[in-house]
Amino acid sequence: MPEYLSYVHGKSVSQNHWPGENRDIWVDLGTGEENSLKDVVNLLYHPHPVAVERVLHGHERPAALLIEQDALVFVISDPPLRVGNDVSCPIGVFLGHHFLVTTHFYGDNHLIETTRHRVLSDDQLQHGVDFVLYHLLYSHLRHFYRVSEEIGREFETLHIKLLRHPTNNFSLDIVRLRKKTYWLYSVIRPEIKIFALLKEHVSYVQKDNHPYFEDLYSQVDEILNDIEAYRDGLEGVVEAFAGMQSNQINKVMKFLTILSILALPATTIASIYGMNFWIPEIHWHYGYWYSLIVMVLVTGALLLYMRLHGWFR
Repeated sequence: MPEYLSYVHGKSVSQNHWPGENRDIWVDLGTGEENSLKDVVNLLYHPHPVAVERVLHGHERPAALLIEQDALVFVISDPPLRVGNDVSCPIGVFLGHHFLVTTHFYGDNHLIETTRHRVLSDDQLQHGVDFVLYHLLYSHLRHFYRVSEEIGREFETLHIKLLRHPTNNFSLDIVRLRKKTYWLYSVIRPEIKIFALLKEHVSYVQKDNHPYFEDLYSQVDEILNDIEAYRDGLEGVVEAFAGMQSNQINKVMKFLTILSILALPATTIASIYGMNFWIPEIHWHYGYWYSLIVMVLVTGALLLYMRLHGWFR
């Protein structure tokens, strides 16, 4: 089994130097160490095979949660650095009374590294492994905040463009932003049950650390509300865009209708004088000018009628 990093009160030890009983330990397994997971967890407690499988296949089942007698097992999906990339980074977690095992077999998006640096630099492991988990989840939610704010900026930009240029086609921009928003919602929505469970004062969280996890639940609830607001706002944008497009089509149809109505008198008069039977004015010297004057007068009367009734507004 390859060596991996484990931490005991901020000191790195190898896999052959496990701490004594009731000593806190944080073990992290990264890419290429999937085969070590079962052996590592077995050194800490007796896991159910389903727990190990859920973590190993965390990319297939986001926010997988399992409550065991000696540990709490779950998977979180950390959002990518760029919103356009809808591939998340699953992070597996085994939380016990004196141990924390984290896995990032598919990349951690700097989440583990950020948490490790903060915990070791400030010697935070002395507050318990649950406090380390708090830092991990806090950084995780920071990533969600960043992505949510980016979507919010794109939403505001799209809204302004739509108001300033209602005739432009923004359908592709709306579709892309809706895809990002719905994807982010589908990632964070299942995780709220994990934060709710940690908030409910489970035995794996020390009493002094309860307020931290209550704060995390408030944060994830706030993020979820923001994303839901963007999602509902985008539905409004879609309706507004569809309404503006319909309005433009109505304007075009109105213009064509007016042209058709104005051309109708001249067409009718020309049709009458083009019929193949005798017409009184057919040999009249002024018949041609007479027909033209009638066409102009009738068309002018229609124009005046339309203007008086506000057809050109």
